[in-house]
Amino acid sequence: MFNIEYTVLHYYHSQISDECLCMGVLFNNKTTHQRDFVYISNFTRFKTFDDEADVDFVKAYLEGIKTDIQQNLFYDFNLYEYINFFANEFRFSTIKKLNCKESEDYVSLISSLYLRYDLPKQKRLPTQREKYLIKQLLLNNEIEYSNAVVFGDYEDKIPFDYNVDNMYIKAFNFHSEDLRKYIGVARQWAFAASELSENDKAIFIYESDSEDNKNLDIILKILNKNGIVLRKSEIVDYILENIR
Repeated sequence: MFNIEYTVLHYYHSQISDECLCMGVLFNNKTTHQRDFVYISNFTRFKTFDDEADVDFVKAYLEGIKTDIQQNLFYDFNLYEYINFFANEFRFSTIKKLNCKESEDYVSLISSLYLRYDLPKQKRLPTQREKYLIKQLLLNNEIEYSNAVVFGDYEDKIPFDYNVDNMYIKAFNFHSEDLRKYIGVARQWAFAASELSENDKAIFIYESDSEDNKNLDIILKILNKNGIVLRKSEIVDYILENIR
């Protein structure tokens, strides 16, 4: 069994901005002392995110991280100390734990969750596999979850995907050239979220590769009215930071 810790590198528009783009995943195998850094290759998305950024500099910066961690041969490599130096536009997330079988390709599996749109469509994780992986990450970080059903004001069942503490989570994949068909779905879930108790939170996690930014913005604003909207890659960090 491998004992893995990993952290996700995000790029922020500025030091005060909450808007970010997932750039890579840094792995430290505490069992074998192997370290890996997988980062994006699709810089078109990065350029869309920040059209003023120097792409050549960013490529060199990411390659520098990869070279640095792989050339560091010390067995007592401290991931916590390493990522503390990143505090400007590039910042690493909370470190997460993962136990996996030696036969599992954990680098490819975890990277495909966080760098989904860097992969061709045929190699992306199916929705059910994504949900299973997120749940396994929660368990590995000693966070218990349940599939508890919430009852609405009229004793109707509200089928959130999973519940952690006072957080009720629903996942969406918005994959369509025209997202207008999801607007009604978003209104239904925004209404359902309004029926949670005042101590509970509705959290909507999503991914989208659609270029229909206008309707995606409408959907996210509707969901945000009575809930918290996050990218799927942000949910484990959010839970670790906000669990009571």
